[in-house]
Amino acid sequence: MKFDVPLDTRSSDHSHVEIFKSWRSFSDVFDGAKRMRVVTYCDSPEFILDLFEDLDDLESLEVVVGDVSDYRERLIDKPDLADRLEQLRSEGKLVIYLCENKEVHSKLYLIEYHSSVLEEEDEDQMTLGGEATVETDPEDTDDGTPAKVIVGSPNLSRNAWSNQTNMGVVYDTKTDSELYEEFEDLYRDHRDSYNSGGPFLEDLSEQLELSDDDREEVIKLYTEGRVGTQDELGEVHGRLADHIDAEVETVDLALDGGTDTAAEQGSEEPELDTEGESGENDPDLEDAPQDRITLSLRGYEESTVDTLSQMTDFDATVSNDTLTTTPDAFQRYAQQVFDVPTMHLNESKDELKFHYDGTVYRVTQPPSNPEQVDQALAEIEDYFATVDNYGNSNNPTAVKAHMYEALLWFFWAPFANRQAAFYREHGINLDKALPYLYVFGESNGGKGTFCRFALSLISGNRVEAPVDADEIGKRKVRNLRSAHTSFPVVVDDITKQKVNSLDTLRNYWSGWTGETAYPMFAFISNDKRPGEWFRNRAKILRFDVNFMTSHQGEAEVNRLIDTENPIFQWFGYEYLNRDLELGTDSDALREVRAAMQDLYEYADRPLPDYFPTEPAEQAYDTGRERWRNLLDREDVEIAKDSDTLQVTFPESMNFELHEYKRDPPMTVRIEKRGLDLIIKTPDEFFDWLGETTTDDPREGFLSRARSLLKR
Repeated sequence: MKFDVPLDTRSSDHSHVEIFKSWRSFSDVFDGAKRMRVVTYCDSPEFILDLFEDLDDLESLEVVVGDVSDYRERLIDKPDLADRLEQLRSEGKLVIYLCENKEVHSKLYLIEYHSSVLEEEDEDQMTLGGEATVETDPEDTDDGTPAKVIVGSPNLSRNAWSNQTNMGVVYDTKTDSELYEEFEDLYRDHRDSYNSGGPFLEDLSEQLELSDDDREEVIKLYTEGRVGTQDELGEVHGRLADHIDAEVETVDLALDGGTDTAAEQGSEEPELDTEGESGENDPDLEDAPQDRITLSLRGYEESTVDTLSQMTDFDATVSNDTLTTTPDAFQRYAQQVFDVPTMHLNESKDELKFHYDGTVYRVTQPPSNPEQVDQALAEIEDYFATVDNYGNSNNPTAVKAHMYEALLWFFWAPFANRQAAFYREHGINLDKALPYLYVFGESNGGKGTFCRFALSLISGNRVEAPVDADEIGKRKVRNLRSAHTSFPVVVDDITKQKVNSLDTLRNYWSGWTGETAYPMFAFISNDKRPGEWFRNRAKILRFDVNFMTSHQGEAEVNRLIDTENPIFQWFGYEYLNRDLELGTDSDALREVRAAMQDLYEYADRPLPDYFPTEPAEQAYDTGRERWRNLLDREDVEIAKDSDTLQVTFPESMNFELHEYKRDPPMTVRIEKRGLDLIIKTPDEFFDWLGETTTDDPREGFLSRARSLLKR
């Protein structure tokens, strides 16, 4: 829709006001353009690239972006996008400038066309009106290139056109007109006044020119990691969690129908339904109105608001820089975006809080009586007893120890941020001090079932399903740092190759300020140990057992998983009442073991012989047993090579060398050379193997091996 307006321009510079009701009506003015220079407020690098490549006749596009936020963050994990933009920038075809020192909301479009475009427009006007509606000055007919200038409200963006109308003043002119030159000066003023760093990605071009690395590697590093210093999304999630904690009544995650705490708050003890969960299937509770939380989003980046807008799928609204939501909407949004519920520690009150089904649960609480604790511990041991009753294993005690160690990790993971703060005070590298969990074993080794059991315990039977491996990538790992949750991310059925590719886990804790809770990761796999960098950051446990197919066994395991067991809540109370200490070793679960032993003592129940009083992967090291058995073989030779040991394998074991190389801890440095493994740190190797009794036939071998080093 056009309106003629009286503007003081030359007769050759025809002008009108146009209302653009859709992106299509606005983008029609780009058809036939060969050069465009634009000042706009917000857009995305993907959109600018798509626009440039969609306009077949466009030879060059220059854009001044008025949004002062760091544009480079929008290239995170997008090396292909950065590659293409850098190529076009270097060729002068697509150049982006950023307004680095001021937010600019101007909208200005300088569009130059191929000459044929003006002729086609004149023909269209003759067809519609019988004669051309625009009179041209004969002196200007052959001078300059046809052009348009648009000044108004439209952004160079498809966003919001579904519910917006924009208006602009359109000048039909030529590139050699005084009017066009004045607008060129206006464009250059925007570009040069607010940009001091040069074209966007010019620094990447310089890195590519100076680096000896492959282009692909340089760009990959350039697009990795968050560039900004503030995690906006994590900040909003933290504010939401704090508001929900403050405005929604907190109840105990009670599985026994209520606690003394609930009674002290004046609430009546709820009755149990047939399933035993408090309040479930109560129509009054189901129809109760949800508390609504309102949060200002003014000043946050568009990408942050876009992510939060996903809450509108769950009874929430995002409008006028304001978010209004409910606890249930926030929880369901978090589950959709991050695949884990919200859980965080309030250290000032020594409370672990869990947001689920629109409710805030207090997870930590003191044990009520020794008999209940004894029963809860017995049920855990009944689960481990399935190894004896339904599994095949050469060492059931080792399997149960590894299972218990994994359970201790699950109990520790929600409190890992507490330990991170403690370690940071002492200058300890968090990425190597806070271990991920990696559980591997045969396909019928009970790994996935164990995850259901552990998740059920820490969530009060509300969460059982792990995250599918297809849902996890580097971007997902990075985004989960913004979830503001300490609920562990458990990834099932993942390959070691996929784990190796998640190199964002190398520096996962870098930039952590303590204001946002980070979740820990557990990986369940049929593959053996992944790459070295991950092994340096993980607790690696093996479920070396094969469970027989048995309906009776399956029913027993499901019964134990479904049994309501408050042991984690009592553990959390005991754990938070213990001070963290720096030990002489690197055992991150030291206080976890002590807290569990406190519960055994409280219940007057003996520790099972497989309880891991030290890390199970050390006490029951399956790799060490493999090496001890290896040394019994007559076809394996050992010799001194300077200050190292050379272990020579028979050719029949060629494909097993890699596994033996990975078995010892990282302190034992081993290099593979053909059929030889060169042990560069023999003392650490022998310490790992441990001393043997004098009547053990391996003692002779170890003695001879040690004597080699003394010669």
